[in-house]
Amino acid sequence: MTFQKVEINPKRVDYLLALYKMTPKELLSLLNEGRKKLLTKEVLFQKYMDLAILKRLDKIFEKGLSFYQDFTELPKKPESSVFFRKSQFGVKLNNETIKIVQQFETQKDLLDAYAKLTDLKLEIDIKPYSPTENPKAVANKIRHLFIPDRRFSKSRELLVEMIKLCSERNIFVFEYVETWNKKNKSNIDGFFLRPNMIVLKRQKSYKREIFTLAHELGHCLLGIEEIEELDVLNMNPHSLSNIERWCNDFAFYLIMGEQAQILDSISSVNEKNDYCYELVQELSEQTFISRIAIYTRLLFDKKLSQKNYALIKNDLDEQYTLRIKAEKEKNTNNKNNARTPKPILSPLFIETMQYALYKGVINEVTFCEKLKINPSNLNKYIVW
Repeated sequence: MTFQKVEINPKRVDYLLALYKMTPKELLSLLNEGRKKLLTKEVLFQKYMDLAILKRLDKIFEKGLSFYQDFTELPKKPESSVFFRKSQFGVKLNNETIKIVQQFETQKDLLDAYAKLTDLKLEIDIKPYSPTENPKAVANKIRHLFIPDRRFSKSRELLVEMIKLCSERNIFVFEYVETWNKKNKSNIDGFFLRPNMIVLKRQKSYKREIFTLAHELGHCLLGIEEIEELDVLNMNPHSLSNIERWCNDFAFYLIMGEQAQILDSISSVNEKNDYCYELVQELSEQTFISRIAIYTRLLFDKKLSQKNYALIKNDLDEQYTLRIKAEKEKNTNNKNNARTPKPILSPLFIETMQYALYKGVINEVTFCEKLKINPSNLNKYIVW
């Protein structure tokens, strides 16, 4: 049997191994899954590679075949990727997560290029803060910049408005959506890339996204990049780093606002006052902060014992598990009619793409492709 061989740049494979912090042995293990004749290490770094193997390789990294045939140098420098700037993150990142982050890093580079070509100023419009400053005080000081001064009946409405207000400060906020039946899923909730990009994973609960956005906004204010999973069922500050605790505290008080004074007035939460169940439920509905996050705050403030916290958490865990199970069954039953939800679009992203289109940097096809909109809806986004 004759195999078609193509010329590749072996340094591109080496670059991906460094980016994913993967050894050749680990990569070979993935490539050899289901194969009878096992590939050896040498195949990875040869100048010519079987096309079938190259396609198999790209299924892992999803860079496109032309990536491996490009002989342009890709330096492993801090400015090229967050994975060369940081060695550790809040969670051990799986390959799907790294792919997601890479996609948004590429997007960020494109937006920066469009901004330069169109003279669009995208510098972040808010002063930086330090982890030595009180997160509650910082949240109270800038809350009006990121939380609208009105109530919303639905959590999604608040999230959309927060993304809009971030845009006004030149902070990009992107959502990415993973379908319910996707085989390989990322293992994070969100991340922040310097200087002004926040990315959120679409969640079943917009409350979780709201808290993640506020948390990543904390990282943005501190200028400290992170890629992380936020466990909404366990935000015990005693098990977190100083930076994560700062961002959690900031997020809590940013969203809670004046309602935090109600928690301050509570002296104790126990069985005598029914664990303040109705009050916590009401606060959760008003602010869109989860009940477990509120109870965790009460635990941290020593108004709730560890024993009672465990009882409450177990109860909320069971409720959450039952809800997720019901949603999965619903999705399974409706899988033939299920549509992939569209991500919320950042107004700053739309504006940047509009400038690029008006200045002739991109065409209408690219505009629609980047915004993932139907060409028939183009007139909703541009005015000639």
